[in-house]
Amino acid sequence: MLRTIFTPTTPHVPLNIPAQYVGRRLEVIAFPVDDSFGDDVTITHLASEQVLLKDWLTPEEDAAWNNL
Repeated sequence: MLRTIFTPTTPHVPLNIPAQYVGRRLEVIAFPVDDSFGDDVTITHLASEQVLLKDWLTPEEDAAWNNL
């Protein structure tokens, strides 16, 4: 994962991709770090998704949902 925090000085942002990312699908997200998101449950979901994937993507979890 590549994470960079900076303050742009123009509406155009240069994006240099590390060599190991070239040719791969990437997701680029930009948001103001100092903004308050309040009670936005979407942000909570995005923050917890990677942690939950460890539990979701297991053979045991697949077996548990197999008959549904």
